[in-house]
Amino acid sequence: MADKKKILVVDDNEPFIELAKEIFSQEFRLETALNGFEGLGKALTFLPDLILLDINMPGITGIDFVRKLSANPQTAQIPVIVITASDYNSLTQSLLRQEHNVKVFMTKLSPVKVISEKVLAVLNKDIL
Repeated sequence: MADKKKILVVDDNEPFIELAKEIFSQEFRLETALNGFEGLGKALTFLPDLILLDINMPGITGIDFVRKLSANPQTAQIPVIVITASDYNSLTQSLLRQEHNVKVFMTKLSPVKVISEKVLAVLNKDIL
């Protein structure tokens, strides 16, 4: 169990969190957070190998989450996959691309296989 990679899912959409558990809980250690503040706390204590992050959440947006993550030396190197139900606009995408740890942008409408492949690629450092 100790050698399993760790994934933190930060999303206020509980059905998506349940889907992530179905997809990843067998192969990875999984933690979840229903908002950005909870996610930042768990990022510090859990120190995941990867974060799956929604953009539109109550309290703190995904953009602010990534900036706070990047500003903390303990969490600055954790790769992030942004996965959202909303269409992120070019401004949001360009703001997030400025953050070195954002590796992939996806929509929740992506097939499960594609989501899984992207997660594996980032964890295996195929996507830098």
